[in-house]
Amino acid sequence: MQLEEKRWLYLVVGAVMNAIIGQTYAWSVFAKPLAERFDWSLADTSVAFAIFHSISCLPIIIAGKLQEFVQPKIIILFGAVVFGLGILGVGFIDNLTFLYLTYGVMGGIGMGTIYSGVVPNIVKFFPDRRGLASGVLAAGIGFGALIWGPIGAALIERYGVSPAFTILGVLSLVSLCVLAMLIQTAPDGFIPAGWTPSASQRQNLTALDKNWRGMLADPLYYCIAAVIVLGAISGLMIIAQASPILQAVGGYSAIAAGTWVGVLAVCNSCGRAGWGWISDRIGRMPSLVIIYAILGCAMFWLSATDWLVVAPILLVGMCFGGFMGMLASLTADAFGVKYLAMNFGIMFLPFAVAAFIGPRLGASIKETSGSYSQAFLYGAILAFIAIVLALVAAFMMRRRRRISG
Repeated sequence: MQLEEKRWLYLVVGAVMNAIIGQTYAWSVFAKPLAERFDWSLADTSVAFAIFHSISCLPIIIAGKLQEFVQPKIIILFGAVVFGLGILGVGFIDNLTFLYLTYGVMGGIGMGTIYSGVVPNIVKFFPDRRGLASGVLAAGIGFGALIWGPIGAALIERYGVSPAFTILGVLSLVSLCVLAMLIQTAPDGFIPAGWTPSASQRQNLTALDKNWRGMLADPLYYCIAAVIVLGAISGLMIIAQASPILQAVGGYSAIAAGTWVGVLAVCNSCGRAGWGWISDRIGRMPSLVIIYAILGCAMFWLSATDWLVVAPILLVGMCFGGFMGMLASLTADAFGVKYLAMNFGIMFLPFAVAAFIGPRLGASIKETSGSYSQAFLYGAILAFIAIVLALVAAFMMRRRRRISG
């Protein structure tokens, strides 16, 4: 099998691995049962989710640097062991500290390590379809909630929340280790046979390669980072609390809410792959402007009324998936592919900030005011501010391309 054909196999394998670690996006199915099982507040329980996503950026950066010396499959194997044991360990916890350590710290380290081993390496196989490859891999993360949301709800109903984590931990550990062995390292400067890049693709391919120091010295990074923070705060506010929101605002049962969490995952995943495909055609930044316009309107809808609450929640999922799916391709377009593995990890730093703020913000406002409306309004305002910043970033990228061209 030629490398041009094998790369599609690697893409599928990478998407499946991401779907396994994407069970974190079914967190809202587990949050309420965990809180009730140990008599914790939902806000305190949600800190585990915040720690998970806040800490995940650190191993992405470290593993990105290590890939200059170690094969990605070795990185992934290490992450698989840590992630599987972390999820497994939640089944044996009895206090918040151990929840934060197992799910938050170990789960976050495992996920970040796996994601870093999978995404930058496989995106390098697709210079002709960066947006699509990045989106499909990110879609795997989103589909995790579709798979694990209903499964998690069923396991909790039948066995209880602690045994559910034990079962998921064992499945994750075994399957991730097996799949990691199938991944190969992308050759430097790989170009598919017979591919003729378009004018815009040639511009992206000739982007000046900047290492992490150069990227952090570039104002463009901070503009893009702000766009990511604002969107992720709004998106994670819904993703992390989707099941409780549907139960509190929409009046759904726990099982029905868990099913809708699965549908939310479909929108999240379709947004990642779909917007990735669209961004290959109309550009990354124009796609982001459209995404944030939809996100802002959906959050405002949620803040203003409880009518058809499912619809704006699903729109938020689609938008959140859209900009998360473009992180790798956007990083490559702006700062080159030579240092993509580590730069991609640093691009996750703003997401880590948002992950710590968004989930807890929504839960805290609900507990203090008795309603999510104010939190949704904040989310809408942040999304509209992000549109302005995305336009500024687009201007900066166009200007430097004209200068370099």
